[in-house]
Order: sequence, then C-alpha cells, then structure tokens
Amino acid sequence: MNTADLIPSDYLRTVAPEVAEAFKTMRAHISEGPLDYETREYVIIGGFAVAGFEEPFRIHVGRMLDRGVSPEKLRHAVMSLLGASSALFPVVLALKWLDAEIASRAG
Repeated sequence: MNTADLIPSDYLRTVAPEVAEAFKTMRAHISEGPLDYETREYVIIGGFAVAGFEEPFRIHVGRMLDRGVSPEKLRHAVMSLLGASSALFPVVLALKWLDAEIASRAG
C-alpha cells in the first residue's frame, strides 16, 4: 500500500511506531471518561472543523455515519459552531466536507 493512502494515525505508525502506540494509548485513556462515544465524536468533529482539518474531519464523520448517526445530526453539530467558536466560512466548508463524505458513501 502506498503510504500516501494511509490515514494519519496509520502513517504515523510507519514513521514512528512507538509514538503511534503512545498516541493510541493516550486516546484510549481519554475514551474512559464520562462522555459517551457519540458525544466525544461530536467534540472531535467540531475541533477538526474549526481547525480546518478536512481529512480527519471526514474520517470521524465517516465513523459516525457507519454507526448510523444521521446526516441531520452531524449537520446540526457543525452548524452549532457558528457564532460560538467559528465564523461562517469554516462552518460552511465543514458542511461541504460532510456532504462530500455522505455523497461518497451513497454511490
């Protein structure tokens, strides 16, 4: 497999396996907190949207879609950023990424 096709965490594993393992362990510890999976993913998706990180945004949106979370809930989560932690442009950009991810699964 071409390393350019790997998701970020898998790419990190090819470059620095020990760092990737530490990252995985850190994420596992964070997952043990009081928030449920869906809530944590909304927070993560919001962070990626505000930061402008399309690839991880789409990866996490895809995981939510795979778990049966509706596009409407995901859109609402992204739009909730508007005026709170983000301006119009990044929110609309994230909505476009969301729609592209949904469309890529409809084919």
